[in-house]
Order: sequence, then C-alpha cells, then structure tokens
Amino acid sequence: MKMIIMAGGSGTRLWPLSRTYYPKQFIRLSGMDKSIFQMTIDRCLLMGDICDIYIVAGKDYVHLIKEQLLEMEIELDSEQILLEPRAKNTLPAILYAVQAIRQKGDDICAVFASDHVIEEPNLLAETMIWAKDIARKGIVCFGITPDFPNTGYGYIKPGKPLQSKAPTKKQAFEIAMFREKPDTETAKAYIKAGYFWNSGLFMFDSREFVKAVEKYSPDVYEAFGESFGSKSVEEKFEQTPSVSVDYGLIEKLDVCYCVPLSIKWNDLGTFTAFYDRYRARRDMSGNVILGDEIMIESSNNLVYSKVDKAIALIGVDDIIVVDLDDALLICHRDKTQLVKEVVEKLCERNDRRVDYLDE
Repeated sequence: MKMIIMAGGSGTRLWPLSRTYYPKQFIRLSGMDKSIFQMTIDRCLLMGDICDIYIVAGKDYVHLIKEQLLEMEIELDSEQILLEPRAKNTLPAILYAVQAIRQKGDDICAVFASDHVIEEPNLLAETMIWAKDIARKGIVCFGITPDFPNTGYGYIKPGKPLQSKAPTKKQAFEIAMFREKPDTETAKAYIKAGYFWNSGLFMFDSREFVKAVEKYSPDVYEAFGESFGSKSVEEKFEQTPSVSVDYGLIEKLDVCYCVPLSIKWNDLGTFTAFYDRYRARRDMSGNVILGDEIMIESSNNLVYSKVDKAIALIGVDDIIVVDLDDALLICHRDKTQLVKEVVEKLCERNDRRVDYLDE
C-alpha cells in the first residue's frame, strides 16, 4: 500500500498560530512532542515503509518538510516529495501523486491530510489495512463515528452494508449520500440516524482512480495526461481547474464505500475544532486550561498563549484568545470562521504577520 500525505494547506482559519509560510501542519501544539505533520508520518509508518510514503505540498514548504523529516531521522527520495507550483485544490494534487506512484506499478493508495490529529493511530492503521480489499472494489471513504453534533464537518449517510466473509467487528457500507455542513439541529438528526463525519481520509486502487478521474473530471485528467512525463509539472497545474476530490470525483461516483472509524479525530480546521481538541483540559465551567490562566465567572473559553504573562478572563463566555509575541486574537467561538477575513485584511495591508511568525 502506498500512502499519500497532503501537506499543502495554509490553514488561514487558524491565524495567528498558522501563517502562510509556517502553516498549522508543521506546528507543535501545546502538549505535543511532535508536529501534526510528523505525527502523520508516524501513522503512515504503521502501515508501510518509508519508501511507500509520498508527500504532496506547495513548493514553499519543502524546507519545512525536509527539516521535520530530518528531526525524525527520515530521508525520502526526491521523487517522493511532490511539489505543487501552485495550489489547485485536492483532486489535481492527488492525481499528481497517483501518477508518480504508477511509474513503479499500480497499488492500493491511502490519502491522508497532514493537519489531522488522531489519538489512536494503531486502531486507524489496523482498520485501514483491513479496508484494502474493499478499496479493490471501489473508492473508500473513512467515516468517523460522531460524539457530538458538530456543524463544521460534512456527513456521510451509510447505505447497504457489505458482507464480510471473515468474522470481524469491522464494517463497511455503500454510501447512500453525502451531506454538507449542517446546522446544529440537523447534525443532531444525522447522528440519531447513524450518519458519520466525513474524515477526508480515502483509499483506492491507483488504476481505477485514474479511470474514475477520466470519466467524472475529464478536464483534470486531460490537464495531467496519461503519461507522467508528457508535460511539465508547471504545465499540468496551469491547465487543470481547481477542484476538490469530493466535488470533482467522489460525490459523482455511482458507488463508493464507507468504513467507519471509532477513533478520536480532529481536523483542526477552525478554533472551534481547536477547542474540541482540548476537551480533556476543560474545567468544571468548560474553560480549556492550558497554562496558568485565571477564569472568574467565565465559561467555555480557551486561552492559548506562548507569552510568559498572567492572563485572566472575568465575566466572559465562549471566547477564544490566542496570544503570541507578534499577534493577539480575541474571537467569539461562534465566529471562528471569520478569522479568514482577518487574514484577508492583513494581506491587503501587505502585513508580514500574515506570512511569517516572529519569535
């Protein structure tokens, strides 16, 4: 099995922690010994060897990737680090990696985001290895068993179950429907009906994936071409449309499959997800306590600080505070999606603090 790690996201909704040239996947968060990217590498090594790992990322991140691999005493061949000359979303990036893999022969491929936090990697690896036979039938999406009505994730409605010949507790279903991010009441109904969160983890046969792209996203297929060396990488990314693997392919398939994962998973897409990640660090009032913060008549807040100062909140609820040397964010938890607008305004001012972390 080959493993494709998508490491190109800029993480604008996690500013000021995440910067253009130091995005969230390369950050070591509070309580972590390794970056999120490095933990993704560790998970992949539970399922294969170093030679089975392919990383797709923007060219601006190559130095971060090599530095963090060096810290792990890992060295990848140059052909295993695939650099995008420009960001064109996930479907072109995955096809780029699949093309590279097919130069050495077809195989089952698993796709991982480099910015997911998964706290039970052995269970993930065991389930994904089990799912390889299903991936030979068609594209597999991994669904997370939800533990609360999250409105920031897409949902998967399971359909007809697949019968396994071998006795196992693991399950697989045909996917009946994909649902976009719901409101809270709809999310509650989805959970009651047995839906799963769409994790963004995929698995497929490389040959069948290319055939599916040719059928359902011919413009992406044509841009990249069947022959890996027929065009330069720059030409391929210049010609391809920007489209996600969900919209451009998976949601168009006649049949695809869902394998449930009952693991602790978080995609850290916003500070709302960030608050959920530190659920175990909450006090009796729902405040996430990561340091010496003082909370008085306050509830459901999170303070994340890398600055040596006393921080106190009094009489406030549902607030996110991120305090760094060069930037301070104060945001209501219901408005974390608007952090992206802060980044846009900083870009308009040519403010370097959108791109670089000053320490």
